[in-house]
Amino acid sequence: MNQRKVHYAQIFNIIKPSNLEVPINADSKAQHLTEEVKKRAVGYGFDLVGIVSPADLDAVPSFWIGHRDYKAYTKKTVDYMADVKSVIILGARVWDDVFDFMIKVRDHYEYPEEWRGRLYARRILRFLQRQGYSAILEDDWLLSKKRMAQLAGFGNFGKNTLIINPSFGPWFRLRSVLTNAVLVPDKPFTEDLCGACEDCVKACPVDALTPYKLDPDKCLLGLTWAQRESPEYKELWRRHSPKLTPNTYVMCNTCQKACRHGRELRGLRPTN
Repeated sequence: MNQRKVHYAQIFNIIKPSNLEVPINADSKAQHLTEEVKKRAVGYGFDLVGIVSPADLDAVPSFWIGHRDYKAYTKKTVDYMADVKSVIILGARVWDDVFDFMIKVRDHYEYPEEWRGRLYARRILRFLQRQGYSAILEDDWLLSKKRMAQLAGFGNFGKNTLIINPSFGPWFRLRSVLTNAVLVPDKPFTEDLCGACEDCVKACPVDALTPYKLDPDKCLLGLTWAQRESPEYKELWRRHSPKLTPNTYVMCNTCQKACRHGRELRGLRPTN
């Protein structure tokens, strides 16, 4: 545990994300609690932490999610917590393929990386509850964590449909907490880190990407098991989602590996 704390502290000493700063004109109680939440989030294992106003998140128009497992419109924060005052968005860096493992369990998949994020986020939840506030951890919410991340200043919505952070690139996972604690919102990220680059779009082995849009019916991660074993996709699946054990695979991350941001921290060679 001590090694992990040192590791994250070293990262933040180098990167110093702007969203760890709290505006000096914020209400003193809200400012103090925000600083404490952010400090604890980093101590618990997160690399990025930001605060979003529920009103700003709910102002984002609802959109259709057409994934195989989710076919519905996104919802609003008040659909999950009537007295919500703040949204906490948390990012945990991915620095190894171990975080992209998917394990087949009977008729479904489990993702160990999900367990890490939930564990860390529950610590934030319990801290807020000890302070007398209500807080709930996401559980199949129809709230966009990517929009939360952009509004909290983590990065921009990239052409690979992932949030691109200036330091980590697309290599981090998101968790979120709703609370009735009043916290100080961060400023949104407004820079375009993609520019004219479309390397991720070109790298997709099944042409599932067009700039800023993913076709979930084409993406290797969205295919059914029968499709993955079909003659059309079998070799592509094995090449981009290698098998480690009879039931363990590495999720396809080809579009992420094409991104020019965050390569050094991920241990990838620089792009030309």
